Amino acid sequence: MLGSYTFSKTLDDVSSFNITGSASQSTAGENDLAQNPFDLSAEHGRSLFEARHRLVISYQWDLPFFNHAQGWHGRVLGGWQVNGITTFQTGTPFTVYDSVGVSAQGGAPEISGFPSDRPNVVGDATKGMCPNGTHSGTPNCWFNPSAFQQLNPVTQIGQFGNAGRNIVTGPGVQQWDFSALKNFKFPESKNLQFRAELFNIFNHANFGVPVNDLNSPPDVVGQIQTSQPGRLVQFALKFLF
Repeated sequence: MLGSYTFSKTLDDVSSFNITGSASQSTAGENDLAQNPFDLSAEHGRSLFEARHRLVISYQWDLPFFNHAQGWHGRVLGGWQVNGITTFQTGTPFTVYDSVGVSAQGGAPEISGFPSDRPNVVGDATKGMCPNGTHSGTPNCWFNPSAFQQLNPVTQIGQFGNAGRNIVTGPGVQQWDFSALKNFKFPESKNLQFRAELFNIFNHANFGVPVNDLNSPPDVVGQIQTSQPGRLVQFALKFLF
């Protein structure tokens, strides 16, 4: 049995390049381009992949039961091995942005995939009631959009918002992966191995990044609409010789 806990913090100016290609969508809230190319210091913030807390436990157990039983008991119930990996991780950060493009810097979807303009911060995104009537920190409204203010495309054209990069933290991860296997022995050191593997065995909902474009419809800004895969079960036979 192994266990590891990591407490970390990592800062950078950009965590990835060309991660979205030409698709007009954000990937985990990251943007390859600086909001203001003449103020790169404004891009300094938490890395896209920063997970402040991470606990991973893995184990392997050769079950001792029925190993010496005679007849079908030993063949069916003996010789099993169970394995597992359990992961608990806090969320990674993402950027709240505004696709209106008030800064008039132009677009480069083949590079970044989505605009780099950011709004002004006017409150705490982790507190308060969201416009759809739910409290922040829930899948229906992960962050409070009222904490950000879009720049006016007429009176503030050419200006940049003061919101930092990756200042909001996304949902955490809880993943339980499990497997059970049994070897059927044959002459001359040959084995037929049966494997049952279950990923996310408890079907825990590991949510993705919420809608983080303030130019989206008001009732969906801050709403989580994606998640990682649910429970996945697969069986396999493996012949070792």
